[in-house]
Amino acid sequence: MKMINMEKTGDRIREYIDAKSSMKEVAEYLGVTLYSVYKWTYGQSLPTIDNLVNLADFLNVPMYNLLIVEDV
Repeated sequence: MKMINMEKTGDRIREYIDAKSSMKEVAEYLGVTLYSVYKWTYGQSLPTIDNLVNLADFLNVPMYNLLIVEDV
């Protein structure tokens, strides 16, 4: 079975955001709170599918590049 590794996914999302934007800009673009983006980038939660699609679009990366999936 495969599962998303939340901690590594958060690290990946944070790397992309830091390289191209800021958490504040991402939150404003997606219409979510800064705290939500913070939780994603520190592996405390994952974005909804809709937010993940729009985050990938905002960062100009394929959605699958944001997710770290591992065998369990």
